[in-house]
Amino acid sequence: MTMTADDENLEEPTATPAEPQRTKGVDSARRALQILLEFSESTPELTVDNVLEKHDISVPSAYRYISLLRELDLIEEREKGRFVLSPQILRLARAAETAIDFRAQVQPILNRMAEETGETALYLRRVNDSAVCLAIAESDHPISISFQPGNLMPLYGGAAAKLLLSELTPAKLAQYFSRLGSVLSKKEKKRLEEDLGPLREAGYAESAGEVDRGVWASAASVHSNGLSLGALTIVAPDYRLTDEHKARIADAVRAGAAAFQDVVADRT
Repeated sequence: MTMTADDENLEEPTATPAEPQRTKGVDSARRALQILLEFSESTPELTVDNVLEKHDISVPSAYRYISLLRELDLIEEREKGRFVLSPQILRLARAAETAIDFRAQVQPILNRMAEETGETALYLRRVNDSAVCLAIAESDHPISISFQPGNLMPLYGGAAAKLLLSELTPAKLAQYFSRLGSVLSKKEKKRLEEDLGPLREAGYAESAGEVDRGVWASAASVHSNGLSLGALTIVAPDYRLTDEHKARIADAVRAGAAAFQDVVADRT
């Protein structure tokens, strides 16, 4: 093909981002899933009016989609006309938590934290009503704090565990306290609840002797896209820590959490 003078003056068309390819023939399924995905921590319940506000559909169609989600046991009617996610969703959430495994990414960070401070570093996440240790880098000291991946710890004691607890919504926190029963007194529950707001805001916590006597801990939260990925913590016998050493540990924990968040951001 021969290029003319006019052709030479043509500018290249500006590239536009490709639209995601839409699967054909599943419009009803897509609409039902879009309605399901509107549930969140900030929107724990929906009404038919909510659905109609967000979607250009008729009232019969809205009821039909809601009926389908109820049939599949994905939502349930808590009060007349108010729908919430069903416990069936918890099974899906647990499957998602199992699939999201960052142990390979966090281990080098824990190793560096342990090397810099000389103390044991851990990665914890919340599973139901417990904090579980998923990865660890142990101290070389003859006397150190020993954990094993898979160890479960209560959420109401310890720097990292309380950070994980602080991520719960007020409704879920009330349910958690109800399930605790008499493990904590009313006074202890009130004091703990008052502590959680500042911890959530700071994303950092320290504790001394809350889980085991004589053990000090420093912890920082890890988030990605607004979701909690857990907490990094360093634990050590309090007797060998000076104020200067504790400050170095606090810096290492915060730096480790920031590095972990960067690694997760790059991965996603």
